[in-house]
Amino acid sequence: MQILRRLSTIRFVDNADAVLLERKLISLPLKEDVIINKSIEFFNDPEPCMIHRSAVMKRLFVEFESYFEDMIRNDIVEINISNLPSSLKDYLSLPKGIEKVIF
Repeated sequence: MQILRRLSTIRFVDNADAVLLERKLISLPLKEDVIINKSIEFFNDPEPCMIHRSAVMKRLFVEFESYFEDMIRNDIVEINISNLPSSLKDYLSLPKGIEKVIF
């Protein structure tokens, strides 16, 4: 339960700790090309219908959830954006100036 409560909101902040983006885990801004490429990978579908699109997004959100849960289990609740695995960082469409992720 503690982990799910912590993961309710993910904050992306700049070097002055100003919040540049705050979203629920299931609302993280995914890049459109990532959704399309994963739809091709998972379903051989370059123009995903809503069902395939939702399935792709859910799989990507589960990857984020797993990563953040592991961090929380190790008592880590914020990381420098440069320490976010590139496989996850590359999924996101983020504003410039983000320095840290707080979860």
